[in-house]
Amino acid sequence: MSAVLIKRLGIEIIGLHCLFRFDPFSDEDRIRRLYELFKPHNIPVIVKDITDDFLKMFLEPDHGYGSEMNPCIDCRLMTLQYGKAFMEEIGAKFIITGEVVGQRPMTQNKPTLFHVDKVSGLKGIILRPLSARILPPTVPEEEGWVDRGKLHDFSGRSRKPQIALAAQLGIDDYNQPAGGCLLTDPEWARRAKKLIKNRNTNEISLESIRMLRLGRHFWPNDHLWIVVGRNEQDNRILELFGEGRWVFEPDQIEGPLAIAENVLNETDRKTVSGIVARYCSKCRNDEVSIHYRGSEEGICKVGKTPDAMMKLWRV
Repeated sequence: MSAVLIKRLGIEIIGLHCLFRFDPFSDEDRIRRLYELFKPHNIPVIVKDITDDFLKMFLEPDHGYGSEMNPCIDCRLMTLQYGKAFMEEIGAKFIITGEVVGQRPMTQNKPTLFHVDKVSGLKGIILRPLSARILPPTVPEEEGWVDRGKLHDFSGRSRKPQIALAAQLGIDDYNQPAGGCLLTDPEWARRAKKLIKNRNTNEISLESIRMLRLGRHFWPNDHLWIVVGRNEQDNRILELFGEGRWVFEPDQIEGPLAIAENVLNETDRKTVSGIVARYCSKCRNDEVSIHYRGSEEGICKVGKTPDAMMKLWRV
């Protein structure tokens, strides 16, 4: 919305979207929708994959996390640093963002906005068109590149003024207001906290983070991590994470596929197999045959893990 607003003031706009690939389900769809959103307004968009840098920051954020596992301030600083480099690369004079004062509690209050401007080295050249008139004038406004009187004074949590402005600007295909990004999802955050607690940061890969979005998660002890598919889609995607891990699935009967990390011995193999067996709902036998492959391959015949134990181990 900010981009369309500023372009209508006669200023050339080039969009930069910083992408971190934590969600195996929605990355490509999000990029496709982004291009579709800006295409009618003739605004080019460059997508920059920042996943590797973002992962390092996510595991050890300088400003800590929000209510869940959302390092919002460090995320904002990182994306602005990429924006600064892109601005210098293309010879742009300033950066615009879609932030609204008071809309997000952690990053869009005035003290944090001012802190981010200073720490990023971009003080005075970040223009926030939707709230500009309740913020100090920026260089683009002082130099007359942008007419401050045509900017807005939005603040607070309500999206109604933005929705009205979107209609006025001819923007109708946008995401509905929601609670936040993937990192603010309570279930995802609970799994991430457990992973970070039980692994050294240098042991946590992008694949580990992407697995948090999939299946049912179990930690029977501090070293053994198990992810069990909930449906056929989960099973297919989880199988792609099998290299370097253990894969468990029922032998010649229907049931879920599971991925396990740090399977150290026969006890661990039986533990994983018992959890997989528990979800083989069509099998009425006391024992279920589970095929496993990892550093070894074989069949484990086990009983189904009791529900009380499943509940204790599930994250």
